[in-house]
Amino acid sequence: MSDLKDFADQLQQDVVADMAESYFGHRKDLDNMIEGFQLMVEDFRKIGPKLSLAAARLHALLLDRTTARNFYIALDILPSCIPFPEGEVVPFLESIPFALTVRGRYERCVCMAYERFQKIADEYLNGRYYPDPDQTGRKRLTVHYIRLKALAEHINEKVDQVNRVMSPSETLRYVKAMDPELAEKELFIGESCRLDECSLDEDLKFKPLDFDGLGLPVVQDLPRLAEVKPAIRDFCWQMFPGRVDEVRSVLQRMLVGSE
Repeated sequence: MSDLKDFADQLQQDVVADMAESYFGHRKDLDNMIEGFQLMVEDFRKIGPKLSLAAARLHALLLDRTTARNFYIALDILPSCIPFPEGEVVPFLESIPFALTVRGRYERCVCMAYERFQKIADEYLNGRYYPDPDQTGRKRLTVHYIRLKALAEHINEKVDQVNRVMSPSETLRYVKAMDPELAEKELFIGESCRLDECSLDEDLKFKPLDFDGLGLPVVQDLPRLAEVKPAIRDFCWQMFPGRVDEVRSVLQRMLVGSE
């Protein structure tokens, strides 16, 4: 009988040890995922200023916010999915592209600024491949918005799973049920223990990631210049006649060294 009790005690200890390893292991894995996600976000934020600058430069050429919004609508792009940075834009045109008319030069400048914005927006959303510094011949993909959003959703699924299925109270309840003497004491103590367990769950539960709360700029996947160049040309030609002086002025102001 003593041998049987020893075996039962050892079995109970092994089960409890396995449960503890599983419980703390899952929590540690989730902690590591959240920490890794936060590091990725910090790295990703470095491209934010580049995106804002490219948008601001294009919008400066488009004269004002209303015209910029109409520009995107003409290109079948949602203005609500485009960042509109505030503040002055410093000169950025190294030179004015050659064309026979001011309207032609303006159109080319707008196309150049749009193409720059589109390329940075693509890198922001979908990433950019670069040579792997650790392995010759291989390429790696930079952190990008779509990957971050998908990872946040994946982590939140894990958070929900750990909070529901592997809550501290459920784990403790299972362990206590394996010890008849402890279970009897729990029944005697009653409601106060259950309240303590609820408090423990609340104190130790993981908080889901608030992706929208990160404040990352939202931008639409923009069409390449070749796809919208005719629309840009039509837009510039339609708005130019009524704003000739403003176009001349902005081209001069955005030219580097014109101050």
